[in-house]
Amino acid sequence: MARVSRAPRSDGPRTTLRLTPAIVETAERLAGELGVSRNDALLRLAARGAHLYEEERRIAERRDERWAAVVAAGADAGQAGFPSADEAWDAVALAREGFDAPEA
Repeated sequence: MARVSRAPRSDGPRTTLRLTPAIVETAERLAGELGVSRNDALLRLAARGAHLYEEERRIAERRDERWAAVVAAGADAGQAGFPSADEAWDAVALAREGFDAPEA
């Protein structure tokens, strides 16, 4: 049996979780791929999930702020038109900045 590295000790609170079989399978697969304990894999998955949640929240807040600005300005969405291909490409490139994988 291959030796796995343990997760660094944390000063955070401890908790007990009941996991679905799918989450356990995913954690065990990640643990095997990384050579870490299942607990460490679960922490990594939780950290990634928390990061994705915060990003989605940030995007939703920005969307709401922008929509409020459009409404406040009295802009008619029907008259706004669609962005050009170059504008859309630039928007996608800007949105992708800062979406690097988090350090676990």
